Amino acid sequence: MGQTRSIIIGLALLLGQTGAAAAADLGLPPPAPCDGCDSPWYFKGFVGAANPHVDDISSELFQTNDFQVFHNDIKSSPLFGLGIGYQFNKWLRFDVTGEYRGDSTFLAQDRYPGADGTFNSPQPGFNPGTNEHTADIQSWVGLFNGYIDLGTWHCITPYVGGGVGFASISVNGLKDVNVPNASVFYAQSNTETNFAWAVYGGLAYDVTPSLTLDLSYRYTDLGDASSGRVTAFDNSSSYKSLNINNITSNDVMLGVRWKFGCCGAAPAPMPVAFK
Repeated sequence: MGQTRSIIIGLALLLGQTGAAAAADLGLPPPAPCDGCDSPWYFKGFVGAANPHVDDISSELFQTNDFQVFHNDIKSSPLFGLGIGYQFNKWLRFDVTGEYRGDSTFLAQDRYPGADGTFNSPQPGFNPGTNEHTADIQSWVGLFNGYIDLGTWHCITPYVGGGVGFASISVNGLKDVNVPNASVFYAQSNTETNFAWAVYGGLAYDVTPSLTLDLSYRYTDLGDASSGRVTAFDNSSSYKSLNINNITSNDVMLGVRWKFGCCGAAPAPMPVAFK
């Protein structure tokens, strides 16, 4: 394999020298030099996996009884994003990104005691119960990011970074099933927009002067989310919302950066007419 590669490189150099000499003999200008990218701007696209975490859930009902939360979770989902950036110098760059985090399932379970504070035979109308919450979660995230490139070795550049921006989180189709009390509650959809921040670590690989592959990890704090008003199926009662508190996410992303103003292949010479 190494010998074949050496032969190919040697032939390429020989052909290049022969082509340059032929061009000079024909009176053609030499091809323009290509030593990188003239513009500091770049465009990026990325895909990844979002792995969210929820600290806790709550509602106004939690203030009137001793609720115990057993589980709360937002399942992993894909994410897709685009951005535009500026390479300030060889160490520092900035970009603005927008991303859609795909539809994912929210799950939570809790229980509460009856009027006597236990889960034994309760007084009529003051039964203990459980709640099994399910909903769909969607979000849009916009961030202004800064990165420090830590040097390049064999076309590989490790970097760290951080970003600030917003997260718009929608809670759709929340259902609250209370099996012991044979009741079901449904919630209106609701969207909350919060301050968001992120920290990055990653590796970039320069495939060509204009094309860079980017593998990164990101910790993202998205803020809180909540449903709309939650109402019993028979309209017998309702409560303001179910709150999903402090959503964070461990994201893994694969991206591509295209630098503007980069030289491509040298233009083909104009045909020469021979008399």
